Amino acid sequence: MAQKKSAHANIYLYLLLFLAIFSVLASRLFFLQIINGDKYQTQSASNSLRLINLPTKRGDILDANGNLLATSIPIAAITFDTNAKTAEKETTIHNLAILLEPLNYDKNKILEVIDAANKKGIYGNVDIIKIDYAQNQGLEIIGKFYERAKYLPAATVNIIPTRNYPLGPILGNTLGYVGSISQEEYKGNEDKYSLTDIVGKLGIERSLETFNKEGTTLKGLLGTKGTQEVEIDNRGRTVNVKSLDNSSIPGDNVSLTIDVRLQKVLEETLDAQINLSKAASTKAGAGAAIAFNVNTGEILAMSSKPDLNPNDFLDGLSDEEVKYYLENDQSPMLNKVTNVAYPPGSTFKMITALAGLHYSGLTVEYRETCTGIWRNNIKCTGIHGNINLTEALRVSCNTYFQSFSEKAGIENISKTARQFGLGVDTGFTDVNGVIKGFLPTPDNKAIFEKNFKEGMIKKLTEQTSKKIVEINQDNSLTSSSKKEQIEIAEQEKEIEIAKYERYYQENKDWYIHDTNLVSIGQGLNNYSILQLGEFASTLANGGTRYKPTIIKSITSADEKSVFNVKPIVLNKVEMTAEELNIVKEGMRQVVASGTASRIFSGSRVAAAGKTGTAETGRSGDIKEYHGLFVGYAPYDKPEIAVAVVVEYAVNSSNSAAAVARAVFEAYVNLKGN
Repeated sequence: MAQKKSAHANIYLYLLLFLAIFSVLASRLFFLQIINGDKYQTQSASNSLRLINLPTKRGDILDANGNLLATSIPIAAITFDTNAKTAEKETTIHNLAILLEPLNYDKNKILEVIDAANKKGIYGNVDIIKIDYAQNQGLEIIGKFYERAKYLPAATVNIIPTRNYPLGPILGNTLGYVGSISQEEYKGNEDKYSLTDIVGKLGIERSLETFNKEGTTLKGLLGTKGTQEVEIDNRGRTVNVKSLDNSSIPGDNVSLTIDVRLQKVLEETLDAQINLSKAASTKAGAGAAIAFNVNTGEILAMSSKPDLNPNDFLDGLSDEEVKYYLENDQSPMLNKVTNVAYPPGSTFKMITALAGLHYSGLTVEYRETCTGIWRNNIKCTGIHGNINLTEALRVSCNTYFQSFSEKAGIENISKTARQFGLGVDTGFTDVNGVIKGFLPTPDNKAIFEKNFKEGMIKKLTEQTSKKIVEINQDNSLTSSSKKEQIEIAEQEKEIEIAKYERYYQENKDWYIHDTNLVSIGQGLNNYSILQLGEFASTLANGGTRYKPTIIKSITSADEKSVFNVKPIVLNKVEMTAEELNIVKEGMRQVVASGTASRIFSGSRVAAAGKTGTAETGRSGDIKEYHGLFVGYAPYDKPEIAVAVVVEYAVNSSNSAAAVARAVFEAYVNLKGN
């Protein structure tokens, strides 16, 4: 209902504006054609007819409850013709300054805008100001413009549907943003775009720019332009507007599965934990989180930090914004839920457990004695003594799972991981650039090490070639000196290449140590937060992996055509309910009395989960960690699953667990209300 009201309100506003404009134009046409028809008959002989495109309203994006996340509002652009006659320009600037005085525009400011445009190479029609009809006296000013049109001969008004994101950075990286079409985007799409068009650049704005579903008339957010015949004088100015040839068709409205109330809680708590970490580490400042409906694959909330505010891109980035978005080590432009892979740390241990239980005949009572270190020198989180599987999950014992992995074997571990969506295609197609992570196997490791070797040799060869060019161009060197230095450079290259070859030969094969590292979520293990959320969701619902979706429905502006997204099952895991329940009980103990118990103490929501503290694996990082958490709630009848990462977390995995608790409690409260 809220969606319909917002859509109808927008349509009514546009109709009101265009009716007002049409009335003014009709009055002007009556004056020109009836009152002074003879006077302009001769003048019109030199005029020409032109078919122009009429802008269309881009479709709205709404949350699951009809709250606007992205919409288009009518903006009036007052433009100034720098090619007009001098007298007309002077008259226009004088009267335009009077008209725009309420918006703090005077003659000098108007001239400054024109001068700034000219310096950028913009001549002819220059935008003086864009006025939101809802801004201060916007509608009144535009009305007065039409009333005083004859006193503004060098100015025109163009009504432009302009994108607006009411909630600013909320869900910003997922929504994406719009911007001027590039030459690359225009090429091959001349039938639907012009070089002045605004198009989706990132996120949903880009992926649903166009949409084609058989059996519907839906076309996507873009919409279809209309056309109108106008009469143009010999200076290129519109002097007469004919009737519409084709009306524009607004873009389709997209409803997401996101609940903006839950989204705000997730973002606020993630921000809070990131800010705590920033106070302790200069590298902190980023993180990501996602919440799933475990029974449908619908994404209820997702956030990538630091923020991206789509409104910042509407009129071009300021110098400060360029620095923030494009020169920021934390990469705000990158969606860290879907496009960045993280080592999962101990959140991977459930995979190791299930592989051993299902494929290797191990039981929950398989026991191992933890002395604080495994035989390959991988330390444990403590000295846990003789423990079984449930206890090992509760205290996150590295020693236990390394022992367990040697019985399970890497083939079974990797087979299990793929069933839960790790290291494979997620099926998520609602946004672009989704990665599939990296699942270590003997074959994958060999390929990885080979690619690493070849990449380093290529880089080394390029560096040596550049050095040789510099030597040859150094006129201060004699021919013999150049030859000598070139030989040295070539020798140094060969020595380094030999090192990479030796490293490759030593590391291309799979060792038991690799299996041990994989079993505790380290080594080459790397997955997106989307994948970890999908993993937790599949485990929570009893083994059904759904295709993730953030699209709930797509509806035409006239509501005559609707496409509703239905749950799609990607696969079902091979593990039995008993095996899954053993692991789920261990996850419940993590929250009740284990590594996450301090964070969940006092919570009225019975949740289950697993903490993870993962070495970042990034160049230059020494014993620095990301904090992770995956889990679900309620424990007895799961409905929501989450995955969270806080980079360089000050409180390790507890930073991520705190976000999960807040989301679980908010979900239960919202459901109760």
